[in-house]
Amino acid sequence: MDKVELSDAIADFAGLVGRVEETGERVCVVEGGEPTSVLLPAAELAELEHFAQRAHGGARYRPRPGSGQGHPFGPDPQGPYIRFVHADGGRMTFVRDRVVVAELRSVAELDWLEDRARTARQSYMPPKQVAAFEEFLARQGPVGDGVAWIADSWRDQQPFTELAFIKGPTAEDVALAYGADAQDIADGLLLHQVEEQDARDGTDDLTRVLAFGEENGWTWLGYHDFDHTFSRSLDPPPEQQITLRSTMAKAIYTFDYFEDGVYQNPFPIEDGAEDQRDMYELIWYTPGMAPFAPEAPLSFLNLHLRIAEKAGNWTDNIALFFEGLERAFGLALPRDAITSGNVRCARPARR
Repeated sequence: MDKVELSDAIADFAGLVGRVEETGERVCVVEGGEPTSVLLPAAELAELEHFAQRAHGGARYRPRPGSGQGHPFGPDPQGPYIRFVHADGGRMTFVRDRVVVAELRSVAELDWLEDRARTARQSYMPPKQVAAFEEFLARQGPVGDGVAWIADSWRDQQPFTELAFIKGPTAEDVALAYGADAQDIADGLLLHQVEEQDARDGTDDLTRVLAFGEENGWTWLGYHDFDHTFSRSLDPPPEQQITLRSTMAKAIYTFDYFEDGVYQNPFPIEDGAEDQRDMYELIWYTPGMAPFAPEAPLSFLNLHLRIAEKAGNWTDNIALFFEGLERAFGLALPRDAITSGNVRCARPARR
């Protein structure tokens, strides 16, 4: 990318715009050797804007120049082009024969746009690529036992009301961060041992333990936490975190997904608080209908849910949603170990 000093750019904007129009290449404007803004083709900026506005976070935190002063008001001829200076004084649009040719944007704003656009493009595929990817996914079965097998009992709050899947930290580190007893973890306490003790002593510890393990690169947690004994957050945030909560008495079954601590459900969060959604309820999912809008951060799940529906392994909507998560993230729970109680667990840390 060519670089031009600000003083030279001001003296010959027409020449710079002509170069951008002819070559399709950007020109970086520098002041004292430091990049300040970039002149780029209008079509390229339009594509960046298209994808960037679909990334999580909407228009929040977008860098904007301060209010400009001393710039001409109204159309400003620049050779064969007309320059329109935006109200902030930093952004400019260049038009020839009533067609937008090039745009000037600050380096900070362009970096912001490219970062957001890169994120959104990761979930975009043209129709032919979608069809090929769908065919590939259809041939892939769930990893291990998957998680759909537990959906029915989980709906009835058994064996856990909350299921969490965390990418990054080890199972022991996550259990400790959630407030589990370090001695129980060190001793390798098993779920069936707590159940046997409850039967023997008349206690009710089984509803107050945190079961945990590792499957397919994820740490999984299962617990009830009726009295909010266990934490629901990690510091620093993990790479990915999925939480499924069952509240049978209210028929509320929710799904939360965080990526590097950033909440992804279920639609892009706009500036207005009234547009924010705190959760995604699984009863909103209707098989045959895409649950997430194309511009939503979780829109990539639509394809995996469609594949789960076509596979025909389940008819219940929650089990289907769980299979979609299996296919999208590779989630799994050890079925035999959980049902037999041969999984590690820990009681809340003693105070």
